[in-house]
Amino acid sequence: MIQLIRRDANVKILACTPSNAAADLLVERLAAAGLDFEQLYRLNAFSREEHIPDDVQQFSVIPKREELLAFRVVLSTCSSAGMLKVFNVPVGHFSHIVVDEAAQAEEPLAMIPILAFSDANTNIILAGDPHQLRPVIKSPTASKYGLRKSYLERLMDMREVYGLDTQVGRT
Repeated sequence: MIQLIRRDANVKILACTPSNAAADLLVERLAAAGLDFEQLYRLNAFSREEHIPDDVQQFSVIPKREELLAFRVVLSTCSSAGMLKVFNVPVGHFSHIVVDEAAQAEEPLAMIPILAFSDANTNIILAGDPHQLRPVIKSPTASKYGLRKSYLERLMDMREVYGLDTQVGRT
């Protein structure tokens, strides 16, 4: 994400993770890499009950719509990304949608930011390792219908996206 921001002044990224812990960690890392309060916004659910770390809170002040649209990176959980509809963020506003820890996200969860905000010009980036943590599904019915498999893993099963022999990604 830092490379994208540095290369192109027009890049706007919606970065999402399956959990608040992962989103908070990503905020801390992006801030350490040089993104400031004018570039990075951490969107939290209004219902978030767990403590927001102090170094993340400073990126979490609720902005006006114009301010929100000016951020280079908006970071949230996949489920909270839907809250951007309240701000009337238009489809296609983000040049990139990044789902970090995508192997942990159930497919419907990963689809929230993708379906709500992408258009034909939006780049979708799924980052994660399907050989680590997978989605946690407790419902036998959901498991029966394939929700134990993340969107990332399903795509990787359908198409070879990474050559283990050459260690090169394929698009």
